[in-house]
Amino acid sequence: MMGGEALARAMGVHPVSTPFQEELRLELSLTSGGQSFSIPGGQVKHLSARMDSHGFSASVTFWTTMEKKDAPLFTAFQKPDLIQVRLAVTAVQPDLESPPTPLVLQGLVRSRRLVAETHGALKDEARVFRRYTVEFADAAQVLWRQHRPTELHTDMSMAEVLEAHKATLQLSLDWATLKRKQPLFCLALGSDAPGVSFYDFVLWYVDTHQGVFSYDNQKDQYLLTDSKPASGQAAALSPLPVHSVRVLVPPPIRHGTRVLNALAEAPTTVALEHAQAVAGVSHDVLLRTPLASRAEQRQKQEKARLQVRQRQFQVAFKRFPPMDVFPGALLRMEGSLWSAGMTGLDEDLRVRTLELDAHAEDEGQHDAQNTPSTNYQARLSLQLEAASEPVVALPAYRAPRYPIHVEGLVHSPGGEPEDRRYLISEDEKTSIHSFRMTVPLWNKTVSVLAEPIHFPGQFFFPPYKNTRVLVALHHERAELLRFVDWKEGVRPPQDGQGDQILLGQNKKSQTALTHDFQEDKPVWRMLRTSGGDTQVVRMSEGHLFIQVKESEATAPPTPTYDVSPQVQAAKGDLTASVGESIGLTSTAYQAAMGTTRAKMKSAQTETKAALGGARAEVGAKVAEAKSTLKGASARLDQGTGQLAAAAAAAKASLEKLR
Repeated sequence: MMGGEALARAMGVHPVSTPFQEELRLELSLTSGGQSFSIPGGQVKHLSARMDSHGFSASVTFWTTMEKKDAPLFTAFQKPDLIQVRLAVTAVQPDLESPPTPLVLQGLVRSRRLVAETHGALKDEARVFRRYTVEFADAAQVLWRQHRPTELHTDMSMAEVLEAHKATLQLSLDWATLKRKQPLFCLALGSDAPGVSFYDFVLWYVDTHQGVFSYDNQKDQYLLTDSKPASGQAAALSPLPVHSVRVLVPPPIRHGTRVLNALAEAPTTVALEHAQAVAGVSHDVLLRTPLASRAEQRQKQEKARLQVRQRQFQVAFKRFPPMDVFPGALLRMEGSLWSAGMTGLDEDLRVRTLELDAHAEDEGQHDAQNTPSTNYQARLSLQLEAASEPVVALPAYRAPRYPIHVEGLVHSPGGEPEDRRYLISEDEKTSIHSFRMTVPLWNKTVSVLAEPIHFPGQFFFPPYKNTRVLVALHHERAELLRFVDWKEGVRPPQDGQGDQILLGQNKKSQTALTHDFQEDKPVWRMLRTSGGDTQVVRMSEGHLFIQVKESEATAPPTPTYDVSPQVQAAKGDLTASVGESIGLTSTAYQAAMGTTRAKMKSAQTETKAALGGARAEVGAKVAEAKSTLKGASARLDQGTGQLAAAAAAAKASLEKLR
């Protein structure tokens, strides 16, 4: 998918900002091996950071003082221990009564560099200043991009998978889809899927299930939710600190989508169209599922992908703004200082991306030592989207490659280990028939569709108990590919160059069909065995031999039957049914919530418009009242003047009478 930066480049638009001088207070600390080191902000000579709604990446360069004072940091820096970085950036603006929240970057070091420079000499001993550079990012990018597990889980939810693999990350999971139990859940991220990490897997899962993956840089916490946050008060953004504003109009989607279900008994083709699509241009999605609910779910997913992205704004600053501008913060370009009719005026806008670059004006080793702040030449720009934008911006990712292939053993009802038994389970809700396969690598039992595999439909050869098979594991389902070994006793001796079919339960109760060569002549034989009772039909060159024989044998063993596999299968079917029901309920709930949110947003928009109209009407009436009061005041002043003149004339007349 196309992110904001990619969108800007695709349109030929690059971030434009002008450097400005700003006094910044930087609080930098590094923690390694249980030791914490604080670096005075004045010693930081360069800072570069890009903060997105899903995480950040940054680099920072700083000088240290003499080698004796930074010896512990120097020693820790050379060890391979994990280094945690916390950097808080605040513009020094003493005239503000309520300063904005500092920009906080909390992450792990990706790479590090160290350069030592000598300065002066004392008794033939050179003094050393060290220049450290660390590149760091949020923990998910650093840890999850190196995490590539290959696992199989059953009766587990995505929330449980995330909790099991979160390492040191803080997660907030407020999404019903994550909590839905899945009969099968496979992670396929090992070396057979080059370049695909657990980070890619999480982004792929969020994207394919229409969720939201975001990062709260202030709390150092990751949020997986079903929709973007809609609450919060937008801060007024004045044009005074703004250098420029650009409007980015994303390219519209010109294709429709068709969801094709290639089921022979009931094939379907559902066309998903939208207003911007060009007739005859389509992205097709091919399925093969007997479940209408799964096809409908995929149709909803593909419909959501056709949402049109709204316009975006690129704002460059000429000084630090006096409000919160970290990703997720809401801004509103309002006020009489903005040009009337400007695009985006008086709209709630959400910060998607922040880019900051700062170079200290004094870069020498001695400059600003042990001071909390210093002057920087800084560049600051934001990318904003409408607060109502439904489309989720995710970083580029690689989709995991499914399926992976593992060996399994057919799981079927009891008897003896060597018995050839089979089990076919039927889902009462969907009427789908399944075989059960145990994967010894993870000791998990999964269901696969009960199909003829490589035989035509007139042959019924179900997989027998403990038969070695090759199983294909997809993300949430399994598939039986082929058999990888012969059952015991079915392969005839090689010197006979023969073929054989064994039908039945075991050696004591079976029918064997054998065709081989004896003295280069074909021989066909059928041997039926049932305890001590045997029948043989043998055809060879010029001979037909039929024998029925009953030998004394012990009483036939009492047949045993282990029902635990059926119980487990029923439990699996019940879990799948409950999980699907919960999924359908969750989907309905999310759809209802989406409708409710849309109505609330519409009501908010109408309320804001009504309030705006009311403000204008009240303003006009207030202006009219002020004008009336001014006129009355002027007439009162005129009357007062006339009265004063009459009083003065009367007084003059009285003086004359005296």
